[in-house]
Amino acid sequence: MLKLYAEIAALAARRAARSWLAAVSIPVYVFAVMLAAQLVAPLGMIGGMIIGVVVAACLGAYLSLLASAVSGSQIRLADLKNGLRALWDVMSVGFALWIISLLVKVLVGAAGDKGPAVAGVFSLAVAIFLNVVPELIYNSRNRSFALLKESASWIMANPFAWFPPNLVFAFAFLWAVGALSFSSPGELLVRLAALGSGGVLGLAAGAPLWKAPLLIVFVHYVMVFRGLLYRELSTGSRRMRDFQRRASA
Repeated sequence: MLKLYAEIAALAARRAARSWLAAVSIPVYVFAVMLAAQLVAPLGMIGGMIIGVVVAACLGAYLSLLASAVSGSQIRLADLKNGLRALWDVMSVGFALWIISLLVKVLVGAAGDKGPAVAGVFSLAVAIFLNVVPELIYNSRNRSFALLKESASWIMANPFAWFPPNLVFAFAFLWAVGALSFSSPGELLVRLAALGSGGVLGLAAGAPLWKAPLLIVFVHYVMVFRGLLYRELSTGSRRMRDFQRRASA
């Protein structure tokens, strides 16, 4: 299995370098979200909805570029605009997550003193079972709740092959942003859950500004690696079937 990871790591390095324009798009999209937030902040709830659409558009655009990067296609400046076609794909998944979060808030409120524990379990479940949602958005035909279900099913079928390299990347990222120190295993789980459920920008915000370019390159490389690993695990190759059989024995 280590040989497979090494092969994917080398290929990911080449394709991440080839798709440097996708990496450059990350700070551009982050700036667009921050600018939109400043402009629509006085609009209250309507402003929040507008920001949600902008976030979905930027995330969809990056995932479209990422799909080209993973496949090894050359990315052009025109692709930055064409990527907005994935807006509705991201919004459908975001809507499903929003509905689920509303239900969880009801459960948290009903749990009383145990509410924080319920919220923590939910965050951890999202980080684990929905970990492959970004890859499914640009690989799967499912959307909304069906995509979330597919993510959970895929994770349960491939946990031993998917999580080891992702945990290594997670620890490396936490170390880079100075968030690896913790006082208890529970605190570490909280940070890993936050990272796995989309808290990359929040954690990166606390890092020194000079680290920003390195973090952007690292995050893009990790996303390319994840895309390549997902495709390898999803092809059902003989060596993957052998590994999964040994892991579940």
